[in-house]
Amino acid sequence: MRVLHLASWHPNKVHSQLGNFVRRHIEALPKQAEGTVLHVWPADRSATDRMDPGLGISGRGLLETRFAYVSDFAPRRWRMERGYMGLIRELHAEGFEPDLIHLHIAAEAARPALNAAKLWNVPLVVSENWTAYHAEHGRSFRAKEERAVRKVLAAAALHLPVSEHLGRAMGRYAPGVPSRVIPNVVDGRFDGALGKRSADGPLRLLHVSSMVDAHKDIRGMIRGVGAAVSSGADVVMDCLGGAGAGGREIADYRNLAVSLGLGERVRFLGPAAVDEVVVAMQAADAFVLFSRYENLPCVLLEAWMTGLPVVATDVGGVGEHIRGHKDLGALLDAGDEEALAEVLVQWGARKQKGMMPDGVDIAQYARARFSTEAVGQAYLEAYRSVLS
Repeated sequence: MRVLHLASWHPNKVHSQLGNFVRRHIEALPKQAEGTVLHVWPADRSATDRMDPGLGISGRGLLETRFAYVSDFAPRRWRMERGYMGLIRELHAEGFEPDLIHLHIAAEAARPALNAAKLWNVPLVVSENWTAYHAEHGRSFRAKEERAVRKVLAAAALHLPVSEHLGRAMGRYAPGVPSRVIPNVVDGRFDGALGKRSADGPLRLLHVSSMVDAHKDIRGMIRGVGAAVSSGADVVMDCLGGAGAGGREIADYRNLAVSLGLGERVRFLGPAAVDEVVVAMQAADAFVLFSRYENLPCVLLEAWMTGLPVVATDVGGVGEHIRGHKDLGALLDAGDEEALAEVLVQWGARKQKGMMPDGVDIAQYARARFSTEAVGQAYLEAYRSVLS
């Protein structure tokens, strides 16, 4: 089968990490689903940039990626939609004939995806990672966004959210459309990177994120660690990331840690490359994510792939995994600093007794669900269900 992917988010020359989870989804597809990818983004110039057809995982189905960069001034959405339509018309003129349209994120590519499905008279599926579907994080779609979202979701043959929680939110915008959960895929560098963790010493915690407090509740996490230490827990924590937080905000976190007596226990190490995150996860005993909202954060899946148990808030699709598999970690209510401290005290004691969860079992769980092969096969089955 031949699939035309329209990716509202995708790594590009302006934002190298934008929608990297979308790219991994596309690259996970096996060779039975030949893929062509279209992506448009605002830049300082207008140009179409055809990238190497070999982009992606060798031996898989990605044939070609075509990018268009449009002028970065208002109205941006209109310019981006026009850019997508230019690429679609170009493919049509070349005789391109897809069997299926796959829209990744119902943002600027939503209307073009709908038009492409009508042009070629083929089914449309929509996969989602966008937190804008959830009111609990304090924002929602703008009026034009919401109209486009409702229209494209209603026209889809199948919704492909990364979690059941997100699937229910999508269903509120387009009731009656079938939904099938396909989770995020983990970068292959985490697969097989099972950590060799120390049996003694303090409980070594790791946090990796954008370090934006409004989203990740960094201050609440630090206070929870401080409360655990005050209760006698021997805990240290490394925090990686910060691309989304300013230097002043990171300085505020350091000051808070020092004020709680954590100056030698909590380190803020800044942004890290993937290989550095892998090494950090291999060295840690547990991963902490104290977010106020999420869908299905890739960083938790990465932690599980290295055999690392997590302490995480019950937001988005996180609890869908942990509730049925307790060895994956502990669930907390968002903002519950007291509960975070209690878990860290308990886990510190468990480490001293050699009773931390089995990392091999955790990694096996993750590999069966979040590996390239598992996610690629899930997409292939979803496509076949629509085309049958």
